Amino acid sequence: MPILPLRASASKLTPTFWRAFGVLAVSVALAGLIPEGVSRAQDPAPVETPAPIASVIVEEAVPAVASLEQVLGPLTEDRLFTDSTVGLQVVDVLTGQEVFSYGEDAALSPASTMKAVTSAAALKELGPSYSFTTQVWMDGELNGDGVLKGDLYIRGTGDPTFVIEDLWKMVYDLKLEGLREVSGNIYFDDSYMTPERGVPGWTKTADMENGPAYFPSLGALSLNFNTVAVIARPGPDVGGPAVVELETKAPGILKTESELLTGSSGTRRRVYMERSVSGASATYKLTGSLPQDAGAQRYYRSVPNAKAYFTAAFASMCKDQGLKVRGKYLEGEVPDSGAEILVQHRSEPLSRILATTNKHSNNFMAEQVLKTLGAEVKGEGSTTAGVEVVQDYLISLGIPAEEFSLVNGSGLSRDLRLRPSHLTAVLVDMAHDQQVGAEYQASLAIGGTDGTLWSRFKGPDRAGKVRGKTGTLNGVHCLTGYILAGDGRRYAFAYLVNDLPYSIAKARSAHDRFANTLFDLAEPTVASSEP
Repeated sequence: MPILPLRASASKLTPTFWRAFGVLAVSVALAGLIPEGVSRAQDPAPVETPAPIASVIVEEAVPAVASLEQVLGPLTEDRLFTDSTVGLQVVDVLTGQEVFSYGEDAALSPASTMKAVTSAAALKELGPSYSFTTQVWMDGELNGDGVLKGDLYIRGTGDPTFVIEDLWKMVYDLKLEGLREVSGNIYFDDSYMTPERGVPGWTKTADMENGPAYFPSLGALSLNFNTVAVIARPGPDVGGPAVVELETKAPGILKTESELLTGSSGTRRRVYMERSVSGASATYKLTGSLPQDAGAQRYYRSVPNAKAYFTAAFASMCKDQGLKVRGKYLEGEVPDSGAEILVQHRSEPLSRILATTNKHSNNFMAEQVLKTLGAEVKGEGSTTAGVEVVQDYLISLGIPAEEFSLVNGSGLSRDLRLRPSHLTAVLVDMAHDQQVGAEYQASLAIGGTDGTLWSRFKGPDRAGKVRGKTGTLNGVHCLTGYILAGDGRRYAFAYLVNDLPYSIAKARSAHDRFANTLFDLAEPTVASSEP
């Protein structure tokens, strides 16, 4: 059976007792056993490197790896395995050794399980405390009357969490800094990232036209996940018009049209939305009817141009808060010299952003993080550059470049291909990463508790034992992550199902049976593998 490459110290490869001992042993070895006050230059006989100590601990502490063929093998008799294309690999996290596989080297669509790979690369390259900044620069003098004799610049770095409340506070903070009027122009700088209309790699015609929330525009200046909420509520008279409005004002960029009527109480809610795009602008038209006893409802659609949306919302916010702008709202980059930061908004740390990304499978956040990887590592905030960073990470795990095909960071593409063995390699690597492994595992949905797994793997003997990432497209349903089995071991797994000829419920049931089999696993039922 193949052994996956590990890059972990002994302290991550041992049970609780040995973990504590291993940390102490390696720490002492790293210190070189040099008495306090004595430098290495004065020590005529330096001690051995810590590698031998660590290796002894591993050899003595790691139990033999067990094969799960006889308990998981029967699962492959399900018709799912003949009706669909299935790839499944299970790996012992402690040792990195494969304990079961079926089509583990099949190149399949991973759907949103791709986010688990993007997140791993992001944590390794950017670190868990990395944050996004949105800055307001001034180029000119702010006098005692609150008038800026010059221009204002808004510069974004792709914060995927920046919402309308943050924009309100940014304008309010400008007023707290004494700004009352801008005599010049306000420029919007999104040069940190290349703009994208929609997620690269997804060309479904209906989504290109209608702009569902999972298919957003991307850019360095983004707001509200680059979606708009159209609010509809019944009017006062049956047969009369319903009330339709935008939650976030963006004059000149977004508008609504409505033929939505108010129906009698108790009737069925029937609301239809059509989006039409013209350049950077969009119109959202609602038709149908709302029962008079219905409450207000939000309907979300993406915006066609991120920067235009941000600019229009900022202009509207300035007007609402009484901040006068004598000039125009224009595109432009912050000058190389002479300008200074007046106000800055900083996002939550990356570790928390990735938790939202993975637990709720947010495409927008995954793609913004990918473009940030490109900007920070390759010097270009593009999807292409971000993909190169993720490719480099997979190659560093010993995976040949020709085995996979990456398109974006969210998995929203039919052209993206990964093998189950690639996903488990990432999972094992992150499980043994002492710097960011904890944050990575915390970003995954917890079975029976939260995220996309909140309703699955419930019960006192199930909940909390799976941490994973789901992935779904039409005809595709995948699950990857970690599972704490009944034999006390923790396994990394990737279970990808493609070419489903029927409902994804069949694949989900197969995933659940797989997990339940491991939950019910007992030590005596498995046979030790040959050394």
